Amino acid sequence: MNLVPQPQLGNAKGKKMKKEKIITVSEIVSQLHKIAHPGLAFEWDNVGFQLGDGSQEVKKILLTLDVTENAIAKAIKEKVDLIISHHPFIFKPIKKITNPLYLKLIKNDIAVFCAHTNLDVIKKGVNSALAAKLDLQKVEFLSAESGASVYHVAVYVPSDSMVEVANAVFAVGAGIIGNYSNCMNDYEVSGQFMPIEGSNPILGTQDKLEKIVERKLEFFVDSFKLSKVIDEMKKAHPYETPAYTVDLQEKPNINYGLGMLGELPQKMSLIDFAGFVKTRLKAPFVKLWPADKKKNMLIKKVAVCGGSGSSLISQVYGRADVLVSADFTYHTILDSRVPLIDAGHFYTENPVLQNLIEMLQEFELEIVELSAEEHEISKIEMV
Repeated sequence: MNLVPQPQLGNAKGKKMKKEKIITVSEIVSQLHKIAHPGLAFEWDNVGFQLGDGSQEVKKILLTLDVTENAIAKAIKEKVDLIISHHPFIFKPIKKITNPLYLKLIKNDIAVFCAHTNLDVIKKGVNSALAAKLDLQKVEFLSAESGASVYHVAVYVPSDSMVEVANAVFAVGAGIIGNYSNCMNDYEVSGQFMPIEGSNPILGTQDKLEKIVERKLEFFVDSFKLSKVIDEMKKAHPYETPAYTVDLQEKPNINYGLGMLGELPQKMSLIDFAGFVKTRLKAPFVKLWPADKKKNMLIKKVAVCGGSGSSLISQVYGRADVLVSADFTYHTILDSRVPLIDAGHFYTENPVLQNLIEMLQEFELEIVELSAEEHEISKIEMV
């Protein structure tokens, strides 16, 4: 008699087998938005989930700087479920879907997500990846530019509710200033109120003036966190109608920024550093503009900006010996009083793909990259 093998439902001790967790596109998008929130993107940009079904299961991801024909071909060949790119696949509004690239992605159930300027301005983003690739130390933002502003919030709470309210707003991202969290000022104030018809106060009597000693809590909040912070603050607050103020700040938001400043471990000549940049970024060539300096001048302080960094040249004066970036125009180069190294848009941004791998580690998914050799950029040759 032939016996049909039965499926194994557990081990010898009777434990149930662990059900494999399904990871969806939406879960990955949510995780990346926690790190590089779309509210950090500049107004002209288009970032986030751009194509596909959010409920689709993801087993394999392709990381690429651009969603090009080569990238899509590799995604199809590798049976990828999600492409994560730096540059937006859909940048301007579209009126019809006839582009062969769109159709290939749709036919093969491949979703697309991008993180562009919101990935540029975070501490683990494009510019920090470039700085790390060049061994820069003591790094800081070159410019406090991002798509986010900062608000000052003040709220009045009973003294015995101060900790609960403070913890509630800290839990959703309030009170972060640079490398410090849970930042808040609090001090004692005297308050008063009179419950009127329709009120349901936790203390006091209707139509009777109530005086109370309270704490005034003050903290800063990033603009894209403000709504959630206010919601959680109200939930934790014991009053039926909390008293609070919200004020937009004119100062820069130091939590984010464009470009990075840093120092080399040891001084290096300008010309040797240009060669070092070329080697580290695996660029086919770099362009060096020494400005009015000697090519053998020793340098120590370096500014970097992945991609197009012309707008930051003025921020470099007096702060760094050289700027490493890309896409410098003819007149920009001639007008610059600081040495420039143009290493190419692709090569100055591509290091961020390694940071994206770290951001996705918790999902334990298979990740493939579109290399420089596979990208269309490899067709550029020096002739």
